[in-house]
Amino acid sequence: MGLTPHKLRHTAASLAIAAGADVKVVQAMLGHATATMTLDRYGHLFPDRLDEVAEAMDAARSRVLAA
Repeated sequence: MGLTPHKLRHTAASLAIAAGADVKVVQAMLGHATATMTLDRYGHLFPDRLDEVAEAMDAARSRVLAA
């Protein structure tokens, strides 16, 4: 199987996600009607960022307590 527009589209989405694009950016780039549609198709490619979110929340809490 050769290179197809569908494969190029999937590659572009994958590269955007790997570069840190959020779901709304990928949705707009691909022209999906909803972010849900994007997540249904590409959700497995988005990194698990729970640790990053927890650290940001802890830092915000620390700033509030220090004020």
